[in-house]
Amino acid sequence: MAALTMRDFRSNLATSFDRVDSGERVYIRRNSKLYTLVPVEEDDLSITPALAAKIERARQEYREGKTVSLKSHEDIDQYFESM
Repeated sequence: MAALTMRDFRSNLATSFDRVDSGERVYIRRNSKLYTLVPVEEDDLSITPALAAKIERARQEYREGKTVSLKSHEDIDQYFESM
């Protein structure tokens, strides 16, 4: 596994992204940490209508007091023991 230094990565941005687009893994070393480039589909960045509906239903349940609030470890234990 070869990793680019930050300097090499900055100098070869387009080449690095082309390599990722062709299916290759590109690693970048910054100090003692190692990172990788990962392509993201635009669909991964947006909230779908189905997810938006679920979020709105959850907000409505919260407004109506149909949720459970667990404020301590004891509350959590009691909740799971009651199941």
